[in-house]
Amino acid sequence: MSKKYLMVIANYPDERQEFFEKYMSPRNKAYAKMHGYEYLEYKDNLALVRNNPTWWKFSIVKDLIDSNTIKENDIISHFDADMCIAKPEYEFTTNKSFTYVIDSGNTHCMGCYSMRINEWSKNTIDMILDEKRYQKQIDVKSKHEFFGYTNSFIEEFREQAAWYYLAGIKRHSDIPFWDLENFGWHSSKDEFTYFSLDDLYKNVEILPTKWNVTEMLGESHMLFDINKTHYKEVIIRHFASKQPWRKEWFDNTESFKFKLLHTFPINYLRKYIEPPLRKIKRRFFRS
Repeated sequence: MSKKYLMVIANYPDERQEFFEKYMSPRNKAYAKMHGYEYLEYKDNLALVRNNPTWWKFSIVKDLIDSNTIKENDIISHFDADMCIAKPEYEFTTNKSFTYVIDSGNTHCMGCYSMRINEWSKNTIDMILDEKRYQKQIDVKSKHEFFGYTNSFIEEFREQAAWYYLAGIKRHSDIPFWDLENFGWHSSKDEFTYFSLDDLYKNVEILPTKWNVTEMLGESHMLFDINKTHYKEVIIRHFASKQPWRKEWFDNTESFKFKLLHTFPINYLRKYIEPPLRKIKRRFFRS
């Protein structure tokens, strides 16, 4: 009988670890129990992969597969440690081989993903971690369409960039990937594009942005609030890019206090105020 696993990696040298222990960890454990998952929480010091902990998202899964801890047809889901499951009644899983979310900032985000263990997903993990591909990609310099700088995409965005290369996704788009042909798959094909469109449609499921909300008015810098989500629709609130972790998301999101925080009058003017503010912020960040 196949099993389901939820994996979270939390190893912070500062107050974020204490916050995780108090808020995220209990919520994750309750969520795992609710949906019949075995909860795997990694907090010990692990050997860095390519000098960055984000590669653990896939290297640990490979180790679990190689050790036969997780087996064929099992499902393993991963959540970043800086995520709050705002609506735990909804199960994050995969109906294909690989599921992830296009987030608020319009990235094909690896912050949360779910995989069914089969030949396709095992090969995907191997390709993400493939050292020969990685060494070649380090030397590839590309320009960020928004910031304007040129650098190594794989060094900056690591495992997420590895997926972009496999699926032929352009590095950045101010146009929602939801509105691009094929969700942006094959929008930047090159020698590293591995999967065909048929292969991607057959094996990959992309969930709506409400499953990985990385931008929220009054809580984040809003530079990349490209795929907007109303606070009432948020299933997973992702405190990405070093934004403050907010305990109110772990409280009752139906409470008067929470609604007041997220329905301050400025929110009603959002569609008028946000565009010019966003332009000013972007001009500042580009300078």
